[in-house]
Amino acid sequence: MERESSRRRWPAAAITLAAIATTALGVGEGAARSTADAVSTAADLASSGRFGQAIAMDDAIATRTGPIYVLDRSDAQNAALNAARTMLAWAENLDRSGHVDQALAVAGMATDSRLASSSDQVRASLLLEAAKADAARGDFATALRHLDEIRSLGLTSATSELVRLVPQYEVGEATRLTVSGNGADAVVLLDTAAQQGPSGQAAAASVLPAALLAAAEQELSQGSYREAAAALKRLVSSYPDSAQAQPARVLLDAPQPVTGALVNKNGRPINANVRLSSHFVQEAGGYVTSGPFYYSSADRNGDFRFDAIPQGGPYVLEVFINGNWMTFVDPSTGQPANPVNVTPLVPVDLTIVELPS
Repeated sequence: MERESSRRRWPAAAITLAAIATTALGVGEGAARSTADAVSTAADLASSGRFGQAIAMDDAIATRTGPIYVLDRSDAQNAALNAARTMLAWAENLDRSGHVDQALAVAGMATDSRLASSSDQVRASLLLEAAKADAARGDFATALRHLDEIRSLGLTSATSELVRLVPQYEVGEATRLTVSGNGADAVVLLDTAAQQGPSGQAAAASVLPAALLAAAEQELSQGSYREAAAALKRLVSSYPDSAQAQPARVLLDAPQPVTGALVNKNGRPINANVRLSSHFVQEAGGYVTSGPFYYSSADRNGDFRFDAIPQGGPYVLEVFINGNWMTFVDPSTGQPANPVNVTPLVPVDLTIVELPS
């Protein structure tokens, strides 16, 4: 009797399993229909210009990965790709509406690797348009930054535009820097532009004289005398007929101040007359100096200053002590111990001059 009862229970178990399978299949089919409907809705939203809602719908579809969605895995797998496509479409729509900066921000969110090529092309197009708009406003620094971003994408299709625009914008930014007094940075940009072909070289040459003069004035204001002299010498040498060459020559030829402080061997300041003589000749038992002479005096703090000494040298510093002009001779050479040489643009500071008594 027990064996017969057991045989009768098997049909009931099979019926139960079949019912479960049927239910699961029904749920799966319902989930699949729901996902397909959601995909269709997202597409409709995108086509009607409601891009944000479409992207939100695709993001939601991408989360449908549980067992009940087993009959429609492809829609969930492609949802992120669809969202990225919608972002690019949104970016292009924003660009057409004149909102290129917003378009760039949206395009930058389309990071699905399956769309890398398309995304890079769209971004390059938007960046190029943004760069041109920046340049039209005179914001060449931002324009150059956008062109650098295009270069970083590595698209060969953008090469010709970069070759054409980069030197133009570098010259534009250099012009702005020159006008604002930042000649040093302007010269760097112009030298870079000049290395990018004949057109860049010609454009840079039209601005370089003013930039070099501005750079020299900037360096002088910061006490960088040798850098200033180098800029002025380059200006005079490379652009001798420019309007800036003459003031550069005046600066290069200008006399320079000579300063210092007189102290005794104990470090106490000495108040005395001083002069610079132009020539020094040794004689038996001594030496003779001759002019032109340039005179000054050390104050009670020992400080002295010659305002304008012509370039050249070596000049000889002499101090009027006990009714005589005296200097300091190096016994090993027989020549003045503190020769003074005046070079273009560089003030001479003798610092401390110690008298023997």
